[in-house]
Amino acid sequence: MCQRECVFFGFNSQMKKCRTHKERLTSEMSDEAGWRYYSVIPLDCKDLHADGYTDTGVYNIYPHGTITSPVRVYCDMETRDGGWTAIQKRVNGSLSFDRTWTEYKNGFGSLEEDVWVGNDIIHQLTKENNSFLYAAITLHNGTRLYELYDRFSVSDETEKYQLFLAGPATGTLGDSMLNTGDSSYNLSGMYFSTPDRDNDRWSDNCAAEIDIRGGWWFNRCHTAFLNGPWSPADWWWPWSLKVLNGTYVRGTLMLIKRH
Repeated sequence: MCQRECVFFGFNSQMKKCRTHKERLTSEMSDEAGWRYYSVIPLDCKDLHADGYTDTGVYNIYPHGTITSPVRVYCDMETRDGGWTAIQKRVNGSLSFDRTWTEYKNGFGSLEEDVWVGNDIIHQLTKENNSFLYAAITLHNGTRLYELYDRFSVSDETEKYQLFLAGPATGTLGDSMLNTGDSSYNLSGMYFSTPDRDNDRWSDNCAAEIDIRGGWWFNRCHTAFLNGPWSPADWWWPWSLKVLNGTYVRGTLMLIKRH
């Protein structure tokens, strides 16, 4: 029924009819009376989990909606019911996150260890603005602190990978991204900056500062920043006020999942 280029098929139990689609469904289509839609190829880790894949690890997904464009990602199938796609992961600090705009655009690192999946992929996965963000820091004593945001999306490169973030925010880290208590540190609406591309609201480039040196959605500059220099004393405010510097950090994680 569904050819190679087909991404979705729908079935209407009242009309006893099927139909196929080559592109990702809009919310209007998915709400049509009597129609239920099924993905033929996994768009993300949530689809893989729904298909019965329950082992955390590296998988192929197809966020562009075509079988000819696979993307390798790390899927977390254990955290909060599973089905999470990792967009950032640091497990040992061996990889520098002091990278260029192009490197953050395309992604870098090892999926099994330290990785940034790439801003183009993050945009593709979140452009419908219906994704959770789970941000976590693992401390040296093994404790994982996290914050869960209800809405997370990133625009495309023409809009400088602008961040959209919305609550509620819940967890054990505290909200240091959305409503920080100081508007100059709130990150929703901020553009992405790297050491070679200054898009923040500070007079200088936050991303190029010696104690920052990494890509992020900076304001003036941050109270949450998971891409800092791994050298402990040089990484300030990974997540204020709970994690004041890198001496406490054993690992970081940023996961997303569609509602």
